[in-house]
Amino acid sequence: MAPRDFGRGRRAARVGGLVWLLLLVWPLWALLESGPGAWRVVWAFGAVAVFAACWVAVMWQMFSGKRTLPWAVAGLLAAALSLFPVLGPPWVYVSFVFVVSALATSMEGVAFAVAMAVTAGVAVVALLVQGVSFGGIWWVPVAIAAEAAAVDSMKRMGMLLARLDAARAEVAQLAVENERLRFARDLHDILGHTLTSIIIRSQLAARLARTDPDRAAREMTDMEQVARQALDEVRHTVAGYRAPALSEELDKAARGLRMAGIELKVSPADGPIPAATETLLAWAVREAATNVLRHSRARHCWIDLRVDQATASLEVRDDGSPDAPAVPEAAHTGNGLTGLAERVAEAGGRLEVGRPAGGGYRLYARVPLGDAA
Repeated sequence: MAPRDFGRGRRAARVGGLVWLLLLVWPLWALLESGPGAWRVVWAFGAVAVFAACWVAVMWQMFSGKRTLPWAVAGLLAAALSLFPVLGPPWVYVSFVFVVSALATSMEGVAFAVAMAVTAGVAVVALLVQGVSFGGIWWVPVAIAAEAAAVDSMKRMGMLLARLDAARAEVAQLAVENERLRFARDLHDILGHTLTSIIIRSQLAARLARTDPDRAAREMTDMEQVARQALDEVRHTVAGYRAPALSEELDKAARGLRMAGIELKVSPADGPIPAATETLLAWAVREAATNVLRHSRARHCWIDLRVDQATASLEVRDDGSPDAPAVPEAAHTGNGLTGLAERVAEAGGRLEVGRPAGGGYRLYARVPLGDAA
């Protein structure tokens, strides 16, 4: 469903408020037909102009979602009262329509009810003083009460629409922020492992430059390919959030760990893994391999995949020395594992990261199979 254009609704309401000013033609026309003196005409048109200006100011503020201007309401009331002896009963009949709407914008609850009672009383007294019979008066309080109820309902609806508009804007802003966070998480997960591999290979190439130039050149060539692959992955991510494949991530982990002198042993799952679950495990492999490369001093690394009827699990562990950098602390505060934990939690799984008592590094992820993942 297309979003509502609240701005257009406000503009339409303002135009509608201006249209109501056409009612002022009746008492002015009646005055001119009675052959008044010049001073009465000047007084009438001057006061009506002030009344109309105050009405426009009240309506503009009301449909802008702002507080009504007190001077506008006071000016409207003063102009309305000053015109009672000049324009007679037609003005009384017309003016309470505007007065009720203006008071509704600045009052609520008991105060508004009292103001409506006073307005009805003033209108009735003014008509009686001007010689109007009871047959021309009895309906005035009823009309004022009906208009007050209608205007109050419209005011509440306008407030509700304003809140809906603000809520829609807030939801849109939250959606943008969540998308930014998701993109940052995905970008980190995609580039973290690749850049780590490039760093390790560049360090190896630097050490081999003097002793084995040919191998150093091969390493530099491989780094170029890895960098190009990283660039392709970033392009795929920007284009459509490329999901990693588990087999590709296992191959990347094996190559990266081997370059760092870490032997990898993979125990494959004994059954098929659904695509959505496989994607989560691929993210886990990428992040775990990156942390092993960055933080451990391991010589061996093991990746165990298991699957049963309801869940699939991944365990990555190494034999890093006990005095290696504190992987668990870094893991719990790093962006990579934070993003991975969010992915696993959204799928209804759980993620465990830590260092076993004998040292090394361990990452364990367990996620459900099927559409939940």
